[in-house]
Parts: sequence; C-alpha cells; structure tokens
Amino acid sequence: MSPMNYQQPHSANLEELNPLSLEYALLAPDVAAWRFDVGSADLHFSKEFPLVFPGYQFPFNDLSGLLDNLSSADKYIFLQMFNSDPVDCDRGVRACEVKFPSEVGEYRVRFIGRLTPNKDRQYEGVAVPSTHWLANPGVETSSSLLRTLFAENPVASLMTDAKGVLLQANAAFEKLFDLNPRKISAAVGRYNLLRDKQLLADSEISQLLQNVFRAGETLSVDLTYSLDTIVKSFAAKKFNHTGKKISLRASLLPIRNRFGELERVLIQLQDRTREENALEILLKQQRELQESEASYKAFIANSSEAIWCYDMVPPISLDHPIEMQVDLMADRACLSQGNKVLVTMLGANSLQDLIGQGLRESGSTRYVFDLQYFVKNKYQMVDHDIIREDSKGRRYYFQISCVGVIENNRLTRVWGTTKDVSVRKRYEQRLEHISLHDSLTGLPNRANIYQEIERFYAREDEAQGALLFIDLDRFKEINDTLGHQVGDRLLQLIGPRIKSEMNEIHGTVARMGGDEFAIFLPSIRNQQHAVVFAHCILDALRLEFDLEVFCAEISASIGIALAPTQASDVNELMRYADVAMYHAKEQMSGIAVYKPEIDPHSPKRLAMMSELGRAIREDQLCLYYQPKVKLDSKTFYGFEALLRWNHPELGFVPPNDFIPIAEVTSLIHPLTAWVLEKSISQCCLWHSQGLNVSVAVNLSARNLLDENMPKLVRTLLQKYGLPASSLELEITESSIMSDPSRALRVLQQLHDLGAQLSIDDFGTGYSSLAYLKKLPVQTLKIDYSFIRNMLEDKQDELIVESTIHLAHSLSLKVVAEGVENAALIDRLSSMGCDEAQGYHIGRPMALAQIDEWMAESVWTDMR
Repeated sequence: MSPMNYQQPHSANLEELNPLSLEYALLAPDVAAWRFDVGSADLHFSKEFPLVFPGYQFPFNDLSGLLDNLSSADKYIFLQMFNSDPVDCDRGVRACEVKFPSEVGEYRVRFIGRLTPNKDRQYEGVAVPSTHWLANPGVETSSSLLRTLFAENPVASLMTDAKGVLLQANAAFEKLFDLNPRKISAAVGRYNLLRDKQLLADSEISQLLQNVFRAGETLSVDLTYSLDTIVKSFAAKKFNHTGKKISLRASLLPIRNRFGELERVLIQLQDRTREENALEILLKQQRELQESEASYKAFIANSSEAIWCYDMVPPISLDHPIEMQVDLMADRACLSQGNKVLVTMLGANSLQDLIGQGLRESGSTRYVFDLQYFVKNKYQMVDHDIIREDSKGRRYYFQISCVGVIENNRLTRVWGTTKDVSVRKRYEQRLEHISLHDSLTGLPNRANIYQEIERFYAREDEAQGALLFIDLDRFKEINDTLGHQVGDRLLQLIGPRIKSEMNEIHGTVARMGGDEFAIFLPSIRNQQHAVVFAHCILDALRLEFDLEVFCAEISASIGIALAPTQASDVNELMRYADVAMYHAKEQMSGIAVYKPEIDPHSPKRLAMMSELGRAIREDQLCLYYQPKVKLDSKTFYGFEALLRWNHPELGFVPPNDFIPIAEVTSLIHPLTAWVLEKSISQCCLWHSQGLNVSVAVNLSARNLLDENMPKLVRTLLQKYGLPASSLELEITESSIMSDPSRALRVLQQLHDLGAQLSIDDFGTGYSSLAYLKKLPVQTLKIDYSFIRNMLEDKQDELIVESTIHLAHSLSLKVVAEGVENAALIDRLSSMGCDEAQGYHIGRPMALAQIDEWMAESVWTDMR
C-alpha cells in the first residue's frame, strides 16, 4: 500500500518558526500523519513514518501489522482508545502511548487522533515520539493552567453589633468588594446592615434579618447584591464595577454574651458566582483535559483539591427508578482517576491502593443519601457536605462538587472535586458552642435549654417532663459584700453541685442569667418525682461552698412546671416555672409547683380583664346587698353593696376571680365609679320609699391613691341628692399602708364631704396603731376569720374583745363580720360590739329579694 500523502499546512522555513508552535510541530520531520478505518482495518501513514518508527522501513498496512509489534497490554490500550464501539461517539481528541521493539532498543510512540467527521468509525491524527513536546507539554503551561483554574478565594467576613452596625471587616471582604482599608474604617460605626436600602427592598430577606437580630436565629441565605450600594454605603468614589451585581451566600451567626443576650453577629459572605458556574467549570475542565491528556495529568497531580472520577461499569440507564439507580451506582461505581490530594485525604499509601474502590469504601457515613441527592439534583452537586469517618472513628468534613457524564441516556462516569472543610466546620461548631453556652460557668445557656425543650415537645411519645427554675437566695448580699469575683466563683460552683445529684436522672442544667439556673428533666415518672429531685437539689445547695477566701452557705427557691400536662409550649413552660419560683420565694417554702391560682398573669386572667371591660360597658354587672344591724337596739340600719358578675356565657363569676384582676389594673377606676353610682342611686330610691338606710361601698388601694376620688363622690352625691352621711366607704388596712400620706390626704377629703369611713377586715393587715389614730375613720370592722371561731378558740375571743375595747378607746364603733349564729350575736353583744353582719342576719341578696327579707326578718320588726 502506498504511503499516505500529507499536505504541509505552510511553506515557511522550519528554522524561522517558534519551536513551541503548532506550525513547527506539523512541519517537524518527526511527526507522522496516520489514518485508521475500523471497518476495513486499513492503516495508513505519511512518508515521515521511518522517522517516527526507527527500525521499521515500511509502514504498517493494516491493524494486525501494528498489533503484531505490540505487547498484550499495549494492544488492549490501543484498541480501547481507538475502538469500534458505535456507542462511543465522542469526537474529542484521543491519545495513547505504546511501546515498540527495535534493534537499537525499545522506544515509545504516542498516537494522537480523533474520529473523522461524517465518516463511519474512521480515525485520523499524528504519531510522535514520546519525547516530542506534543506528548509532554512544558511545566510552565501546566502551572499557568492551574493558577487560572484554581486560585484560592478566602471567605469574606464582617462583624456587626446587636443593632446591625458594622464593627469590622477582614481583608477578604475588601478584596471581594474592591474596597481599600480606609473606606472600610470610615464605614465602621456608620454603615448599618438593618438599614441597607437594597436589603430592605426585599421583604423576605428583611424579615430574615429581623429574626437574626431580634430572635437570635442563625441564617444562611442566597442573594444577589448590587455593588452600587457598596459605592454609596462606603463612600467609594472611584469604583470600576458600577452597575455590577454579585451573587452571594450570606451566613449569619448570632454571638451572645454571658447573660444570653445578643451581642454581635458574625456574617460570612461566599461568592456564589464560582458555585453557580461550577458545573460549567467542571465541563470546561473536562473538555480541556480531553484536548490534552498531559495537561489533564498535570492538573490532576498538582491541584490543591482532591479531583476524582468514578466510572459506572457498565453504564446505568436513567430510565430506572431513583432507588434502583442509587443501588446500581453503589454496586457499579469504581474509582478510575484521582490525584495525590485524594490519596492523602483518604489516608491511602498510593493511588493504586484506591483505584477500583467503590462508594462503600469511600468512608462517607451517609453515601446512600448522597447518591439520592445526586440523582434527584439532575446528576450534579455543588458544595455538598459529606462526613467521613476513619478507622478510629474520627470525623472529617468535606464538600464535594461533581457532575455526571450522560451518554445515550446512560450515566457513564462522574467527575468531581472534594475539599477538606474540617477546620472551618470545627470553627463553626466552636462558634455554635459559644452561642449556646454561658461564658462564665460553661453551662448551657437560655437558648440551649430552649432548644432542648423544643425537641421534647417535637417528640410524639407520651413522656412527661419537668422544668425546675432555680433562684439563689441572698446571692446579691454575697456579691455586694465579697465582690463580683467571689460571686462569679460561687456561680461557677453551682453547676457541678447540681450535676452531682443527677447520676440517676437525665437532664440539662443551664444558667439563665444572673443568679438564676434551670434544670429540664425530659423523662420523669410523675409530679412527685420532680418534687423529690428538687428537694435533693435544695439539700445539695445548702451545703457549704468553699470560695477560697470565704466559706458560704446559701439557699434557693425552686419553681416546678410540668410538660406537657401544664404547658403546651416552651414559652408557657418557662413562664409557669418562673411564676412557681417567685411563689416559693414569697412563701419562703423553698419549692413550689405551678398552679393556676398562684399565677397573677395567667391567660385566663388576661381574658377575664378583656371580658370585664366589656361587662362594665354592657351593664353585665349587678349589686347584691347584705344587711347590717345595730346590736344594742336590735335594729337594721343599712346595707353593704357587694359586686356580682353574671357573664352571658360563663354564668355567675365569683368575685374573687375578677375583683383582684381589676384592683391591679386601670379597670378598678371605671368599676368603682359604676358601683358608687348604682349604690348611691339605689339608696336614694330607698329614701324616697321611706326606708332611711345607709349603703356601704368598698374602695381599693388604687382608689385611695386616686386624688379624683373625692371629686367623683361629691359629684354623685349631688347628682342624686343623697346625704353624705348615708354613704359609708370601707377601706382595708393594707390599702392605707401602701402610701400612707397620700391615702390620708384622700381620706381627709372624703371625710370633709361628710361620708362615713370604716376600716374593713381589721386585724389582717399590718397597720400601726399610732397611725390609726390619725385616720378620719368612724368604724372598725373585725375580720370574719376572728369572729367565726371565737366561741371555740379562746385566743380569737381575746383578740375580738381586745379590738372592741381598743376601738372604743379611740371613739370608734365596731362592726363584727361573719356572724353565722345567735350565740355569736349574744357573745358580741356582751362584749359591747356595736354592729354586726353575716349569714345569720342576712345573706347578700339581689334587689328582688330584699322586700321578702325585710318582711320576714326579726331585725326589721324591731325598728
């Protein structure tokens, strides 16, 4: 067969060309052109054949002539590269290097070729000695390619305070936004992330930022940011990227102080432009590698990241269900390519130890999930996090980016890169640990125990938990006396002391702030179990603490709330435990379990406040009247007005359920005004009917602090024409003592109006007898708690008798409350008590019942 004709592309002088140029390579005498027809097995070479194949005078005429001179391994390599497989239609450059024997020794030749367009299975290309530069590109070329493709890009970071004001930024941030350090310094303390107009324009991102800075939530969000905003925010006049937008991934991590309060926010910005183009880059890399196998090898060997390729042998059809594809990938994937970084990363001695390994041997703790994500994400992953465990159980963290090569609807191989992010992950874990732990004691903080309780509520089992809220007694005294350093030392000893009692019970101990601690027990048998444990904690805390300079003994108050039987969520559980703790402290009982009746701010009470305001406006309230009698003349002389509420849905609401609520809110003022007006108008009606009686109305502590009260009483008396002497205003000892001087001023004005004043529930408060003499009152009412048992309890009888004598010595009348039988009437009369009221005389009654009582009562017949 005649040699193949080869048309030189240029007629230039060889000596005038650059030795590294393609023209020089094609004109060089040691480059032979070749063509191979797979169907006929014909093989053609150009006239330069002897120069490339020394020792061979004539070219190989067909494939068998070539293969006869090759070893078995080289035959396989040549046939695999320049194959007859109709599925392999890649028209990219192919190359392989084979060895030929000769009289002067063995030498190697590299065949470089590709499929000829529009022809069936025909290859053409050039053959060069292995020493030719086409077979081995220079080091400078490889290095330049590596620098272009894989330049390091550190994470840009900035720090703000709790209000979003910029505190500092790193050099990577300056580089990312092309800002100089002077501009950054000028923006510190001035630029506010929460006022960034571009961020505020996006309502979703704005809300996410509010969650970070108000609720202390962590955040990772992708956004596109216009660099025009940076120009304005950082006063950068000269800027060569105006109008440019950058795609970012922002990670915000709140940092708390030792009191659990948000102090700073760390923001890390990752340029996602590279991520978004990762698949393009990988595909581009693959094309470039196919164009030059030598460059590809250099790239693989010198990359700073692990680069790998898994072949699917045989390829996997994409028509299979996802689960089946995952199983087939796990069975068929074999590592075929890798670099030194991959060898080091996987802890192998050489790449040959890894070649052929499957995914199961990769060390990933969740490779099945990784494969499922890969398939569902259209056979690609970008910065996907994986965790690998070595033989000793140590964990390493990696990020992989990969893309599947799809040919004829079959997955043939997967190319990817892996970077070790263990250092960054551990740094993030450290930051997370700091954000969830108290800096002074090392205990979990408020945010941490909140998470634990939220996980408890998220469970679907029937476990019962308990939250113990602990407040140290007299800690301020130790802090103020011995100094904060000693106080801090005591706080550091609390956690270990509590944990020493938890050997047999699982739970989380946290410092809530100041001298408050909390214990959450996620699995208790019952309420008694939590109470017994709380007593153990109290006993442990009462033991002496060695503070080095001083040995201290402390006590504590513990409030207990149960989950989920008492509280339906973490916020409610926290509040209930706090309420119980303060109740224990007030009662000095050491331990208290939450009950609705000890809760001054329960949701029921809040609802009751709203309903009570409506009741006043819609006239749902009514007055009941209890008669009062004079014991010396055995005559009835007046009524005490008692407030009642008949709710349209709840029915009769006991006074103790709503009056205490009104007394601690502003509702007491309109409520008192309503009672006064109804009582005064009714008393006037009785007077017009010939019934000359008085009416008594109770005033609260807040009424006595209201200097408009005398004006209101005067206005109502004038409006209805009731003599002031027919109105009696009852006040309690405690209401007087809350602000004695102000109460005395209001009482004096009421006295000047002519209204009668009496002290209600006398004996239950803490009033001073010396101060009592100054009050313009006319009557003392002895509390029913002393009256009802005085016939059986000599001490109560002595108190009642002493009170009567005391009141008379101060020229005051005495009214006995709670008289429930005739024997009490007789004994009180013998003691000289002036007046009485109680169930024996008459129960509180509605207006419709008063006429019946007056017709039947012995007290009215004797008037």
